[in-house]
Amino acid sequence: MKEQAAIDLLSDEELYELAQKLCNCPDDLIQEVVLLLLEMPDEKWQQINEGGYLRFYVVRTMMTMATSKRSSFSKLYNLHNHKKVDHEREDYDWEKEDDIALLETLMDELHWYDREVLKLWLEEGSYRKVGKKVDIPYKSIGNTVNKALEQLRDNYYAIHLERIIRERCRLPLD
Repeated sequence: MKEQAAIDLLSDEELYELAQKLCNCPDDLIQEVVLLLLEMPDEKWQQINEGGYLRFYVVRTMMTMATSKRSSFSKLYNLHNHKKVDHEREDYDWEKEDDIALLETLMDELHWYDREVLKLWLEEGSYRKVGKKVDIPYKSIGNTVNKALEQLRDNYYAIHLERIIRERCRLPLD
């Protein structure tokens, strides 16, 4: 059963699209997650699979592996060395670059506490780990992270919506 799930993951189009958005080596990212699942203890596998959150676990693991500066995958593929990015590549995603810059700006606008808790959560990957690290209840960490993400999401979509409206009405962008 575990092996069949691994095979299904390798051919999952949606996961491949997500992996492409996360890093420049999507095949390797998916294979690393599959390897992690195959090496997982059977008890943990059953708990995740029977609990119905296998897909969530896979997506979260992919995101952590590709976005955490501390992950061995990220270090192996040098994903956070922005000096090595080849901006001249034909398939370079300028739209993604603009989105990242916009999100960084929006993060700077968050309250300092929300911003720092969100950064810790992105690095650590769980509310409990952050809670232990800073000695704050994990529920409070979760509430703060959710509030910060909601604010980022609202501001991000509001900016994009304004751009679309201005483009359609041919109004200049500020």
